[in-house]
Amino acid sequence: MVKLVFLGKFRALAREDADIVLPPGVRTLVDLKDWIARSDPPLGNAMAATPVQCVVNQSVVRDLSWPIQEQDEIAFLPPMSGG
Repeated sequence: MVKLVFLGKFRALAREDADIVLPPGVRTLVDLKDWIARSDPPLGNAMAATPVQCVVNQSVVRDLSWPIQEQDEIAFLPPMSGG
């Protein structure tokens, strides 16, 4: 099981964080993003329309081929703005 955390505008679309059992074939961050896009099209469209920063276990991960492990916490952050 992994914990998905959505922040910023992604949070409004996802409504809440989720603990999920990884579906078959979802082994990397790119697999997970593709699965989210298929499972929740509005959220997937929002994530496709903007750069998404992935944070795994509170560390920024830039390589989307990063392998997902059981018990990982994976957060998705949209670009931030402000002063």
